[in-house]
Amino acid sequence: MDDLDKRIVGALLAFPRASNAQVSEVVYSSEATVSRRVARLLGEGTVRVVGVLDGEATRRTRSLFVRLRCRPGEAYRSAQSLAVWPECGSVKLLSGSVDCIAEISYATNEHLLAITMEQLPALDGVLAVWSNQVIRRFATPHSWLPALLADELVERLRSQRLDPWHDPLPDRTATTDALDERIAGFLARDGRLGWQRLAELCGANPVTVRRRTETMMASGALRMRTVVEPDRIGLPVNAFVSLNVNPTQLGHAGQLLAEHPAVLMMAATTGDRNLCGEVALPSDASLYTFISDTVGSLPGLQHADVAVALQSVKRAGLARTAPGDVRAELRP
Repeated sequence: MDDLDKRIVGALLAFPRASNAQVSEVVYSSEATVSRRVARLLGEGTVRVVGVLDGEATRRTRSLFVRLRCRPGEAYRSAQSLAVWPECGSVKLLSGSVDCIAEISYATNEHLLAITMEQLPALDGVLAVWSNQVIRRFATPHSWLPALLADELVERLRSQRLDPWHDPLPDRTATTDALDERIAGFLARDGRLGWQRLAELCGANPVTVRRRTETMMASGALRMRTVVEPDRIGLPVNAFVSLNVNPTQLGHAGQLLAEHPAVLMMAATTGDRNLCGEVALPSDASLYTFISDTVGSLPGLQHADVAVALQSVKRAGLARTAPGDVRAELRP
C-alpha cells in the first residue's frame, strides 16, 4: 500500500460504511480517485467490510479463546481443520508455548461442553487444549484504529456512525427477527452493500431494509467492522498476550491496555489466564517496549506470556485458503 491507500484504510476503520465522498474529504483526494482505490482494495481482498451481529448485545452467543499444543509438523493442519468450523471466528499459528490460538463462539453450556470435551480433543494432531471463556471485553477490533489519520479526522468520521464502535457496549439486550438476521447475513459478506442491492438480496423493500439496518446499528445488535491484516498497513509484528493479573486490579489493567493504540482486542477471561488479547506493532523493538513498559507496568501483574503470530489462518470469520484469498461470494 502507498500512503493514500493507508489513509483510505484508516478512514474505513473509523467508519466502515463511509461513502466515497466522505472518505475523500478526510484523505484529501478526489472522489473519483478514492472510488477506484476503494474498489481495488475491496476487490483484491486486501480490505473487507463486514457487519457483525454482536453475540453479547443480542444474547445469542458467548466467546471462548482456545490454545492448542500440537504434534510436531501438525499445527498447520490442525489450524486449518479448526478454521472450517462455523463457530470459529479466528485462528492463528503462533511461536511460543502453544502452536495455535482460536476464538470460538458458543450458544449454550451444552454447546460449550461438546466443543471443549469432544470436538477440540478429537482434532487430529492436537496434544493439549487450554480454554479461556471471555467474561468482559475491554477492546474489540471494532474500536481498533492505528495512527493512519489525524485524531480530528477520525472523530469526524466516527461521529457519523450509527453503530457503536466503542467498548464495552451498554448492558442491554437487543432483539432481532428473521429479516434482521437475513440483512445481517448479507452484510457479513459485504458490509458496504447499497440499500437497493441489499433489499434485492433480502427480498424486501429498500426503505424497510434501511430502517431495519439502522435500528439494529443504533441498538448495538449490528456492528460494522473493517478487516485488514495488520502487516498490510505497516504493522508486521502481530502477537497474542495471555496475562495473569491480581483480580482486584483486573479491570484497571484491562482498561489501561485497551487504551494502547497497538491493542486490537483485550478481554477478561476465566481459566489459567484472566486477561487475554491481540496486539499489532511495527517492529520487534516496539514489541519489546510494549512488553517491558506497558505490560511490565500493569498494576497487579503476576504472569505474562507473549506469543508472536506466524500466520493468520482465519480472521473475522473468513479463512484464507491462499495468500491474498479473502473473498466470499454473495448468494441470495
